[in-house]
Amino acid sequence: MNYKRQFVNLSTLIILFLLSALPMMAQKEAEAKTVLEKTTQAFKKAGGIEADFTLTPYQHGVAQTPVKGSIQLMDENFRLTTPQMVTWFNGKTQWTYLPANEEVNVSTPTREELESINPLAFLTLYKEGYNYRMGAQSTYKGKSVYEVTLTAEDFDRQWANLTLYIDRATLLPLYIKLKEAGKDYHVITIDNYRQGMGWKKSHFTFDPKQYPDAEVIDLR
Repeated sequence: MNYKRQFVNLSTLIILFLLSALPMMAQKEAEAKTVLEKTTQAFKKAGGIEADFTLTPYQHGVAQTPVKGSIQLMDENFRLTTPQMVTWFNGKTQWTYLPANEEVNVSTPTREELESINPLAFLTLYKEGYNYRMGAQSTYKGKSVYEVTLTAEDFDRQWANLTLYIDRATLLPLYIKLKEAGKDYHVITIDNYRQGMGWKKSHFTFDPKQYPDAEVIDLR
C-alpha cells in the first residue's frame, strides 16, 4: 500500500476543500458587515434610542445573579442606569455615580473601558480589531434574526468573541453574548426599545444639582 500517495491525495483533497470554502467565507463576511452597517444606520436614524436590558454573567458556565438596567443612546453619547450605578458619557467625558458611596467618578475612558461599560459598544467594534461572519441562528423568541459573530484579532481586547442576534425586521439587536478570553461570558437580552427620543446633549452630562450630596472625584 502506497501510504505516501494516499497522504498526497488526502492533502490535495483538503486543499481543494479549503479553496472551495474561501468564496463562501468571504460571502459570509461581506453579509455580516452589511448587517452590522445596517444596524448602525438604524441606530443613527432612530433619533435617540432607549432600551431595557438584562445582563446575566456566567462563571464556568454557571449563571450568576442577573442585573436589569436601561441604556439611552444618541450618536456617540449614552446614559446607562442600573441599581448599582448611573453612567453618563458625552462622547469625551464619563461620569459614574455610585449611590452606595454617594460619589461620582469623572474620567476620560479608554476604548476598552467603553467596551466593558456600554452593552451596545459593538456598533463600532466591528470597524476595528474584529473579524466577523454570519452564523446559523435564524430565530430568537419567535422572531426572525441574523446571527453575527465577531472575533477579536488581538488577545488584549476586552471581549474575545461576541455573538449577536439581530432582528431582521428592525435591524436592532435582541441578544448579545460577550465572551472573555477565558471561560467566562456575559449574556445581554434586550427587553424592549423606544425610538425617536430626541434628547439634548446635556442629557448625557452629569448634573451636580441633581446629586447635591455626592462627592465628585476627578480621575482625569
